[in-house]
Amino acid sequence: MLHFIADKAYVFWILVLLFGYLYYMGGDDIIFFRKKKHEIDPKASENLADALNGFIRTRDFKVMGPTTIEFEGKEYSFDSLLFTYSGIVAFSLQPQIGETYADLASDEWSTLWQGNRTKMANPLKAMEVNEKLFKDLFRAESVKYIKVQNFVVFTNKDANVVAPRTLPVCHANDLAQKLSDKCLADNGANIQGMMDAIEKYKK
Repeated sequence: MLHFIADKAYVFWILVLLFGYLYYMGGDDIIFFRKKKHEIDPKASENLADALNGFIRTRDFKVMGPTTIEFEGKEYSFDSLLFTYSGIVAFSLQPQIGETYADLASDEWSTLWQGNRTKMANPLKAMEVNEKLFKDLFRAESVKYIKVQNFVVFTNKDANVVAPRTLPVCHANDLAQKLSDKCLADNGANIQGMMDAIEKYKK
């Protein structure tokens, strides 16, 4: 039996080398190597939460998950909120696949995937209302006014974003570094006060 296995060992190594060669040459284009690519990330919220929890793990910051606020007769929805001593950060989650070209001024952003181009409304422009919302809400609740920031986060593992370095837009994989660049200043923001104020208006 051992003799037989030893005699056939070369067949095993030939198969290993063949599979290695095929993967090197074809990789994802070969059906048995192909990994499923989701056009919409099925774990988008989870991936954003993981990135944020990783960022606050060694810091005295807080995260609030998907949140809807009703204030002065209007509703505002957020995919997540981050509370730091710098202030509050609101997140817009983008779960789509492909390469997105983002800037601040355009009304629409373009996404390319497999030769197809799609357009979407500039989410940063839609988030411009956040500064006034939080300024008015915290003032109404006598919480010290602090800095308000907006972030757009792509979570799909097969997504890429092309944007100016200063723009608050990134992939979830790069979020911790991006937040470190923008959210570590101590402005004396009252983290618990901000959270308590928002809880009063949550739906």
